[in-house]
Amino acid sequence: MTSNLARAVPRRALVVAVAAAALAVACGGGNSDTTEGASPGSSTTVVEATEPVGITAIGHSGLTGENSDPDRPGQPALENSWATGTSPEVDSIYLRLAAARPETEGHVANEAQGGAPSATLRSQLARAFDQVPNPALVIIQTIDGDLRCDLDDPELVTAFGANVAAVLDDITTAAPDAAVLMVDQLGRPSTSYVEELVAAHPEQQAALTWDDECSFFDTSGQLSPAGFANLTEVIERFEAEQARVCATVPTCRTDGGVRAAYVDTFENMSADFNHLNVRGNAAAAALVWPIVADMLGVE
Repeated sequence: MTSNLARAVPRRALVVAVAAAALAVACGGGNSDTTEGASPGSSTTVVEATEPVGITAIGHSGLTGENSDPDRPGQPALENSWATGTSPEVDSIYLRLAAARPETEGHVANEAQGGAPSATLRSQLARAFDQVPNPALVIIQTIDGDLRCDLDDPELVTAFGANVAAVLDDITTAAPDAAVLMVDQLGRPSTSYVEELVAAHPEQQAALTWDDECSFFDTSGQLSPAGFANLTEVIERFEAEQARVCATVPTCRTDGGVRAAYVDTFENMSADFNHLNVRGNAAAAALVWPIVADMLGVE
């Protein structure tokens, strides 16, 4: 999913994150897709805290560092997560927050799952709260698993909004002082990126051709600008609903379009062209840190 590059493309078995200038996404699924109850790489220490401390992350594989370790292709690599990773090369939000607030160290949970739709956020959160019951920060990266190229079905977006509202209610009930950051897709579908990708890797064209209005290529194999425009519209509908629901919660904030403006590059992508590599996760962390610092009042 993720690539957290805004590859937000409808979930399909062969989806190659296209970078939309950052797909971000389309983190939808990969070999790391897990079933309910799985929690790869999460912190195992339960922390009791009277004051908010630590960080929790829930969502899809855009948060798990999937495919960023060449020795574990297609698998999560939580040490490389832009949000909660421990790799100095990534310099994640967690490491930056621990540097600013030393008490943060060790108080971290990441229950994100490859391919997870928004309907799984509440169960992920429950597992995360078992580890970090009163976090100072909750990061949510969702949307990908819910995307469908259906411009005429508003119920898809409505259902997504309801799932987001439910998990925000759980957060404000259990940890009312936690700051909540809901990030948008990383980048936007980009014709120039796809042209460059397919020129270098022709086999990727098939993975970016679908039988719907968001297909990047038409039946004759030509680039379809309308497909890019349609997918962008779908992404932005979900983002608008996410922002609307977030705005109803005083402690919730979106990234304000910072991630949407990101422009994808080959240098930031892992070998599946759908997820970020270590360099890409580092770029994602650097992009979001100023927002987190502002939310939490740290430098």
